[in-house]
Amino acid sequence: MSYSVFLHPDVEKYLDSLRDSEKKRCYESLKRLSKDPYEPRSGCDIKKMSDRKTFYRLRVGDHRFLYVIKDDEILVEEAFKREKGY
Repeated sequence: MSYSVFLHPDVEKYLDSLRDSEKKRCYESLKRLSKDPYEPRSGCDIKKMSDRKTFYRLRVGDHRFLYVIKDDEILVEEAFKREKGY
């Protein structure tokens, strides 16, 4: 099954603020979510959030993305640097 990935406007702003190399790496990892948003693998460090039952976390270096899966859509709701925390 293939999923469609949608970015919240704030996530797009966050990505636009990154250096080109970081931006490219983040976009590639976000694209990989469309194949399987549940299982961690090389290039996609994924974890189900314990305090937010419906959210998953994607780690890309120092960047974190929180997303929700609804049917065949992935909604990336939040993006932040590691220092900000959860």
